[in-house]
Amino acid sequence: MKRIAIINFTGFRGNWGCQATSVELVKFIAGCFASDEALDFSFVPLLPSSRVDVRYDQELDKVYGAFTKVSQQTAEAGSSLRYLEQACVERYGFWADIVKRSDLVVFQAEGTMGLGANFARGPRLMLLPFVAKHAWNRMVISLNQSFYSHEEVVRKNASEAFGSFDFSGFREGASVALARQNGVTDAAYVPDLAFLSPKADLPKTPLAQGEGYFAVSGSALKDPDRYALIMKQVEMIREATGLKPLLALSRDYRMTLRALLKWKRGTYAQVPFNARYAQVTGLFAQCKFLLSGRYHMSILAAAAGTPNIILTGNSFKNEGLASLLGSSRPVHRFADIDAIVTEAVEVSANEQSERAAIAAQVRLIRETILRAQHHIAGIINGERLDKFEDGLPPYRLTPEILARYHAFGRGKGEKPSRALPGKRLGKNRSMLAILAPLLDGILEDRDRSTATLRKMAAADGAVKHELARLSATTPGLTDFSG
Repeated sequence: MKRIAIINFTGFRGNWGCQATSVELVKFIAGCFASDEALDFSFVPLLPSSRVDVRYDQELDKVYGAFTKVSQQTAEAGSSLRYLEQACVERYGFWADIVKRSDLVVFQAEGTMGLGANFARGPRLMLLPFVAKHAWNRMVISLNQSFYSHEEVVRKNASEAFGSFDFSGFREGASVALARQNGVTDAAYVPDLAFLSPKADLPKTPLAQGEGYFAVSGSALKDPDRYALIMKQVEMIREATGLKPLLALSRDYRMTLRALLKWKRGTYAQVPFNARYAQVTGLFAQCKFLLSGRYHMSILAAAAGTPNIILTGNSFKNEGLASLLGSSRPVHRFADIDAIVTEAVEVSANEQSERAAIAAQVRLIRETILRAQHHIAGIINGERLDKFEDGLPPYRLTPEILARYHAFGRGKGEKPSRALPGKRLGKNRSMLAILAPLLDGILEDRDRSTATLRKMAAADGAVKHELARLSATTPGLTDFSG
């Protein structure tokens, strides 16, 4: 049996993008092992700020310096590593013990890097995997990661960490380019694993029969006018195309409230808050296009074969995503209303060719992910391998795009950590907690899902018992009663 710890697992959140990238990561890693290998997954959550974090804010220079001394193997590397290990154990508690006992450590930070330079949002993000690699001699694989910060000290710290891991994959071209510029010479281009999302049906669809829809989501950029401007775009698109909006909002609650107060019942539909990511992907497949500044929503739409009209986000990851999708269209600012409406009309009028283009690009992306899986399997097996070659179009990172997002994010690094009382370690959830999302897409993704479930069941009798119980009522689920 192999023990695998996933650091910063976000699959238990209500956020559909977090669910997709984390649950698909489990299936991806399971596929790196032989079919008869029992796999015991542990899910280390992305922890909130605690009083420990606030205290280490007072030692930030020492923390950053310790990373540098360890990565450069200076004369003070040993004492610096002991200092970082102490901080790691103090903050992560029992999670540190779980990671220390693991056979493989998988790190994903998604878009968390770049949100600040204090301890919790800066070096703590890299702390546990860095200590696992250097102090505990664990193999560390990093995936599903953007590389972005307007703070030089954060970029340097991240480069020192990622450069020391056994494999570091970044999820879109802009991040790959910036990582390489900052010294991560072996930065691999591996698209976000949410591209592997299957489609699933909801028990009851929110879409009215005979109506045409386009999907709408929000944006992570904290522009105070974003909701008003996006809703204006939606109203003009509805008028120009005759399509109804399907609101896909797992986090933008204020936009949900605005729609409830402003739009008449029946003039729009909404994805239920309790939906799971594969069900959202299934709904996107029934829409003409998605209008969104949410990174993972755009990926789920692409996975469904649905075209995207992409709005700006809180870093250059949306520009990198547009490049990855082979789009010749710009990432729009919220105020570009006329251009957005024009694009929506054009996409609707050319739906067949738009869908063919996105399907071809997603095939290329999935082929790249599969090759990365074989490459990582080789690393796990101890093979000596050449650098991973992705074959994807490079992104041309310009000073202008960096300056744009620097302006959007200026001042974030100056904010101190805020913390509630207590250690705030989160819950240690068993593998039973991810059975539902794994089962959602089993009809479309039967081989990968079943193989993952079998490996989990071989490691955990409770998982095997629950799958045996569910096999009688779940279409597509192999009999686990034997």
